[in-house]
Amino acid sequence: MALKRVYLDQRDWVALARQHYGRSHDEAIAGVLALVREASESGHASFPLSAVHYQETYRQRNPDRRRRLGAFMADISRHHTIAGAPDLLSAEVHGAVSALTGTAPDHVPQPFGIGAKHAFKQMKGYFTDPETERRAIAQFGAKAVSDYFERALLMGPPEQLPFADMALPTREFSQRQLDFERETARKLREWGHTSDRAHRVVLAQEAQDLIAPLNAETAAAGHIRALIGNQSALTDFMMSLPAKAAICRMRMSAHEDMNFRWHLGDLNDITALGTAAAYCDIVVAEKHWGSILRRHAPYLTAHVTSDLSDLPHLLLK
Repeated sequence: MALKRVYLDQRDWVALARQHYGRSHDEAIAGVLALVREASESGHASFPLSAVHYQETYRQRNPDRRRRLGAFMADISRHHTIAGAPDLLSAEVHGAVSALTGTAPDHVPQPFGIGAKHAFKQMKGYFTDPETERRAIAQFGAKAVSDYFERALLMGPPEQLPFADMALPTREFSQRQLDFERETARKLREWGHTSDRAHRVVLAQEAQDLIAPLNAETAAAGHIRALIGNQSALTDFMMSLPAKAAICRMRMSAHEDMNFRWHLGDLNDITALGTAAAYCDIVVAEKHWGSILRRHAPYLTAHVTSDLSDLPHLLLK
């Protein structure tokens, strides 16, 4: 049986953890939990965590609940993680340019990996002192050291956060994105809202990110600059980038609806669910964004559902 990558929304991790710890008694969820545990332990399925999972877990102020949830997520995920869309963009762009030019790609997207270092590309190692790291590995072994720190990174300290030098995850970037989306919606209303105009505005915004990951002097960057004047070609190129295209489609669907109301958590949902839908086999998403993703099912790798009880059937297909 081929390995299946399954991305679970934070609410579904919470639901399964509550069942696991006996804080919920739902027979349907119990059946899902049993299959999830078996699939994880046997290696038939992988349940990768994103940076958003770490952040949302750390927002749980009650340390006992946070640490129970983190321990459960560590056991089921086996520290498998999925990279964020911004960290995959450079390789996606290089790959798309190589496909157009018939050359070998310099970079290949690596969506899946192990540990928080893969989910958070900016994260350094576990130790600040190389000698301490060497001695720890010599005494306990590299795997035991890695498992200890990965589990601790998910569970957090036994104290309520913020604590000492550990702060709650900031919402500053999410707030900036929320302001940006609301301003985009305001401009669309001012210009005369149509679905086509919404699509064009979102495409133009997303296209601004394409050259940034590339060396400005490379042929790849020059190729993208040449596309900028050709709306159709630029759109085709954008939609050939797996995670970028999924996120772009989600934003276009939201902005084509004049009644859509943006919320602070939408940035996390878009980036995490869009990336997962582009690379995983199964995504269990919250209802609103799950519905939007299902509109774009032909362009996604994942089967998207918003019902956790669908998971056994999808895993056994």
